[in-house]
Amino acid sequence: MTNLFNHDELELKAVEKTWTAEFLLKQDGIFYLKDIVEKLEIDAAKIKRLVRQMREDGKNPWVLAGIRKVWNHWVIRMTVFAPFYRENLRRTYKKVDPNWDGNTLLSQEGVFYLSDVCKLIPFSAHQLRYQAKKMANSREKIGVFKDPDTKGYAVDMAVFSPWIRAVWQDTGVSK
Repeated sequence: MTNLFNHDELELKAVEKTWTAEFLLKQDGIFYLKDIVEKLEIDAAKIKRLVRQMREDGKNPWVLAGIRKVWNHWVIRMTVFAPFYRENLRRTYKKVDPNWDGNTLLSQEGVFYLSDVCKLIPFSAHQLRYQAKKMANSREKIGVFKDPDTKGYAVDMAVFSPWIRAVWQDTGVSK
């Protein structure tokens, strides 16, 4: 008889609160999807859509991504899921440090969620979305854009910071 389970499939593990995302990704074993979503900052609905799409494409999500539903539970085989996560799901947005003020934020590099950025500057997300919607190539022009993956708005600081500085310093007085 051949073995049914691989070595790394023999143990259902719980995520410890003290674990970092990277430590979790290095574990052997099976985890419930619901237990890893917060630590890895992933959307369970997106994972389930990916599994459905893989199946529609004739692919095996357990083999390719380490994801499957067994009865009522979605489970993750971490040794397979970790490389899939790093390649396809890792968060591409930086977090806004709660200790920053608007000036510190504007000196940062990377891409941030628009809603997080607007907590630190005197412009609303509505105002900035409106500016982005009324122009073509808003990411290149003002650094604000709609992300097709998350369906939300993001801010590319390399473009946004100089633009917002120019907007704020414009006194509207002709010289």
